[in-house]
Amino acid sequence: MEGKQLQSLKNHAETLTRFIIRLTKFYEGLSSDIDNELQTLRGHLAGSPNYTLATVSINKLGTKLQNAHASTSEVVNKSIDDLETDVKAFQQKVAQSSGVQQNAAQLLVKLNQPAQDLFAVLALYRQATRFFAVNAQAASPKPANPQSEPEKNARHYHAILDELNLLIKNYARKRPDDEQLLTIQAKLAQGMQEEELLQSCVVIIRMIVQEAMSEASLSGKVIQSLHKSLGQVSQNVSQTIDLSKASFATRKASTAQMQAQLETMEDAVNHSESLESLKRQAQQYVKNVSSTLSERAQAEQDEQHELLKLLASMQGQLTRLQSQTQSYRKKLAEQIVSSQTDSLTRLPNRQAYNERIERAFALAENGNVKLALAVADIDLFKSINDRFGHAAGDKTLQVVSRHLRKNLSKDDFIARWGGEEFVMLLLGVDSSGLQKKLEALRASLADIPFKFKQEKVIISASFGGTCLKAGDTPDEVFNRADTNLYKAKRSGRNCVITDQETTL
Repeated sequence: MEGKQLQSLKNHAETLTRFIIRLTKFYEGLSSDIDNELQTLRGHLAGSPNYTLATVSINKLGTKLQNAHASTSEVVNKSIDDLETDVKAFQQKVAQSSGVQQNAAQLLVKLNQPAQDLFAVLALYRQATRFFAVNAQAASPKPANPQSEPEKNARHYHAILDELNLLIKNYARKRPDDEQLLTIQAKLAQGMQEEELLQSCVVIIRMIVQEAMSEASLSGKVIQSLHKSLGQVSQNVSQTIDLSKASFATRKASTAQMQAQLETMEDAVNHSESLESLKRQAQQYVKNVSSTLSERAQAEQDEQHELLKLLASMQGQLTRLQSQTQSYRKKLAEQIVSSQTDSLTRLPNRQAYNERIERAFALAENGNVKLALAVADIDLFKSINDRFGHAAGDKTLQVVSRHLRKNLSKDDFIARWGGEEFVMLLLGVDSSGLQKKLEALRASLADIPFKFKQEKVIISASFGGTCLKAGDTPDEVFNRADTNLYKAKRSGRNCVITDQETTL
């Protein structure tokens, strides 16, 4: 090999060596084990480099760094999730300032976005630290008082944000190429001010109105068709009545004519002067009566033929009317089911829950039936989206929803509340039975064979439950269960907190 080539290779090797040394400095502090191996590698590369030993050290570091990357990602996701929980806890304590609530909401939106690296996590922690420091006074304990207006506004803001996210996902599946929906989705990911949120709500409301008008137009066409069929049936009935009246008048006239002929024949018998004359008259009268009877028979035959035609026409129209009515009823039923079904999990949605909770309360109060309510939340769901993509997150929701539905009784009710949360209504369950039932659901989730990209993933969920008490409203029961869910998340996740657990 020529001298110039050897010099060039030497220069490249020195450049690469310096780069690797600088790169090892970057990873210092990740773990003591990796720090020791990095120090060994720098020793092999310093002075007169020993590339053979450096290669062995690099191979060891490759394995260590690969394993450390997985654990680092878990630490990052766990840290962000804990930070999100802390911000929510802080947010619940703050009620006097809409600005604090808004800043907390914006911080939560950022926490729900994928973390790019450790520096991004540290930046979030610094931002959260400043947020806590600035608003620490607002979170100091205060005498209990009714919920303030800013707190109500913040709760409404989050409720609208959750509903908008759910509606956007449903409409995005129906209209994957809609630019407005894509724009709103992007803004939701970045965080929205109240004004932008209201504008987005207006866009969704317009879509809902357009869809409703389209459905109304279709319903109008069906109703118009039904009205036309009913009009034809009514017309045929009128024709049948007119035909019957005309037939009755014809028969009445025919009967009167025969009566007159018989009376004339009777007079002829009484006043006839000769038998031959009477015979001729009788023959003529019989002929007239026979003719009248023939005409009457023909008229009745024609009437029967027309009547059968009308009845056949009416039968066909009634058959079509019945078919149209059944089709319309089926479409209405499908629309009702569709409007109350979550498009991703095929579980009932929040609208279906709102209707079901009213019936469940009425049954519990009037029939003296025990009723329990539980809320479940998939643990670290955000990390699944971050590590494997949103398709994996959707699959997780589908698998978990099927599992929960399968392990509930036929009298129980489950709905997707939104995001990764599910709400359950359990009939005939007391506090001890609720704890056992939710614990069985929680334990069985970990047994689901779940893999993403050939990597086994254990799915867990936190549960909060409560039982109906005298004088409760649906909102009070749900809020109590949601509070217990929050306690379960704060207790390390993958656990069940109920009224029984709280009492203990």
